[in-house]
Amino acid sequence: MQKRTLGKTNLEVTPIGFGTAQIGFVGMEQSDCDHLLNGVLDAGVNVIDTAACYVDAEEKVGKSIGSRRDEYVLVSKCGHKIADDDPPEWSPELIRSSAERSLRLLKADCLDVLLIHSCSKEALENEAMIEALLKCKSDGLARFVGYSGDRGDLDYALTLDSIDCIETSVSICDQQFLDKSLPKAKGLNLGVFAKRPIANSVWRDMTKYGGPYGGYTAAYTDRLKQMDFTPEQVGFDGSWIELALRFTLFQPGMHTALVGGMNLDHVKDNLKIADQGPLPDSVQQKLKEVWAAHDDGSWVGQT
Repeated sequence: MQKRTLGKTNLEVTPIGFGTAQIGFVGMEQSDCDHLLNGVLDAGVNVIDTAACYVDAEEKVGKSIGSRRDEYVLVSKCGHKIADDDPPEWSPELIRSSAERSLRLLKADCLDVLLIHSCSKEALENEAMIEALLKCKSDGLARFVGYSGDRGDLDYALTLDSIDCIETSVSICDQQFLDKSLPKAKGLNLGVFAKRPIANSVWRDMTKYGGPYGGYTAAYTDRLKQMDFTPEQVGFDGSWIELALRFTLFQPGMHTALVGGMNLDHVKDNLKIADQGPLPDSVQQKLKEVWAAHDDGSWVGQT
């Protein structure tokens, strides 16, 4: 994979990154994580995304690939109260303690990117919280900082001079970010990560997988049902996953699409899809038209 420069950070990142939420929330065995995460790095992926609130994902990442720390760009997120004795959510004290805990669990001396995790605009307006985030940067806990979130909260984050990167939902079922916010982020030379880049694969019945997936994917399931199209109907002769991933990967200003999972073969398949390049312009346009025809203004970004 040809790497991309992550905005003003100048970090070189692969277009496909690996998101670790699933290995935490589903309760993947450590031995399986070892195989998966080492295989992800061996396949050439160099971005690993995790978060303090992904159950034990950070610990699993640290145990599996902490010894290979110099091989990947490490992104984590903070701000949620995890332990009963944690400071209040979004407080300066929690930002600091969460970052320190993440480093310990991840077996890392420094995070490449530390993101505030999906807080509201009101929380972002707390200057003390932002100062705590920047102190993590100046003290060497993180090289770069930013915000992970959506909707108006993200729009406010884009007004902050202090951020280096953003992470937000972008997919065929989540296009709100594309027309205004993404060009703004590009103009600011921010690093941009796409979460949920394949719309949680809702062309399949995700409820059969149990756990949180039924509720978590419901909005995308409903949207795709209302959009009511097939790849063939937008002029594409490939699979759903090829259509969805190439749509997100090659949006102007996009750097890395964070795709999770528990199957190494799927990761390798995604890398092959990335090598196919952008969708034809006509297909890209039809996907945007289908979205626009059905979004009544209520289809906001899904955190």
